[in-house]
Amino acid sequence: MLNIKQNEYKEEVKMARKIWIVDAFTHKAYGGNPAGVMIVDDFPADAQNIAAELNLSETAFVKPLGGNHFHIRWMTPAVEVRLCGHATLAACHTLYEQGLFTHNKIQLESLSGPLFVTREDDFFILDFPLQPTGPVIDHTFLAQALGAEEHVIEAVQAHDDVIVLLESEEVLKNLTPDFAALNTIDARGIIVTAKSQHYDFVSRFFAPRVGVDEDPVTGSAHCKLADYWQKKLKKTTFKAYQLSARGGEIHLSIEKDRVHLKGKAVTIMEGLWKV
Repeated sequence: MLNIKQNEYKEEVKMARKIWIVDAFTHKAYGGNPAGVMIVDDFPADAQNIAAELNLSETAFVKPLGGNHFHIRWMTPAVEVRLCGHATLAACHTLYEQGLFTHNKIQLESLSGPLFVTREDDFFILDFPLQPTGPVIDHTFLAQALGAEEHVIEAVQAHDDVIVLLESEEVLKNLTPDFAALNTIDARGIIVTAKSQHYDFVSRFFAPRVGVDEDPVTGSAHCKLADYWQKKLKKTTFKAYQLSARGGEIHLSIEKDRVHLKGKAVTIMEGLWKV
C-alpha cells in the first residue's frame, strides 16, 4: 500500500497549481479543440514551458482582476499569440465551473484589446473584434504548398493570416499540405475555406509557424472568415464548421466592428501542476 503522510500531501497540494483541459466548441468530450487552462494570481514565469509541456494548440492563463474583470493570455507550444477563441471559451467555461464567472457578462483584457463573454443557457458567446480581410494576393505558391494547384479560386490577406478559397468542400477535406512550405509564408496561419452544402462555409487552419500544424477549431480565424464570407454571401449570421479530424461547429453573427462566436465546452481533466 502506498504510504502518504497526510500533512506532506496537503503541503504538496497547496504548493501545486491547478490546471484543466477543456474541449471547446463541442458539446461532447473528445470533440472540438482541447485547450489548457490555468487560473493564476499572477502570470507564471514558466508559462511558455507549461504550454509546451501540454503541447495543445493553446493554453490560456487567466488572472482575476476583481468582480467581472479578468486578464487573459494565450500560449501555443512555441509562442504567445494575440488572440485565441477556443482557449477563451475553455477559460470562461472553467471560470464558470469554479464559481468565478458570477455575472452574466465578463470582460477580459488581452493583447487584442478588451474582449467580452456572455453566458446564455449552456452556451458562451465571445464578443471579439471583427478583423477585415484585405486585398487579393498571388496564390501560386500557396496553391503548391497546399497541394491544390488546380483548385484555388483566390487568396486574400486577412489581418495576420491568409485566407485561401477552394472550389469545393471535398477538395478542402482531402488536403494534405506541405507544412515545411507553409512555414515559410509570412503569416500567422493559413485559413483554407470553401462553400458547404450543410453549413454557410467550412474551413481548415494550418499554422506551423506558431507550432501548430493544424488547429482543430480556431475561433480567431473566424474573426476573419466572418468578414470574408459576409462580403461573399451578403449576410451577417453564419453557421460554420471546421473540417479537422475532431471537427467543431461555430455560430457567428456580425454586429458593426465586432463578431460574436457562440459555442459550448466540456471539461475532460482537472489536475495539479507540481513544478
